[in-house]
Amino acid sequence: MDAKNIFIACNRYSKHIKWVMLKGNEWNYIGVGDNYNERIVNNLIEQHFSDSEIYLVIDRHNSFLTQTQAAAQSIRELLNKGGLTISNKDFTKMIVFNRIGVVKYGASA
Repeated sequence: MDAKNIFIACNRYSKHIKWVMLKGNEWNYIGVGDNYNERIVNNLIEQHFSDSEIYLVIDRHNSFLTQTQAAAQSIRELLNKGGLTISNKDFTKMIVFNRIGVVKYGASA
């Protein structure tokens, strides 16, 4: 699947995701820049995705398949530039990262 189709599918299926609420809020702080907590992000990714590969969705020109175990490191570098989403291959589980250092995650209902 090319970058444009990955981006379009991710946006379309994200409307069906039921976001997990923690302490009354779906957004959780993971840090940004020097405060980015890669360990927390790694744990979240490992718990949420059982797949060895996931989509890293940045925009319609830059979305691609990546190794699940390498995603947290990639996110550290990309978060300063803007938000992004990671998704399994069938777009039923997603984690959305906002550039201000917060994250939400969920799965299709």
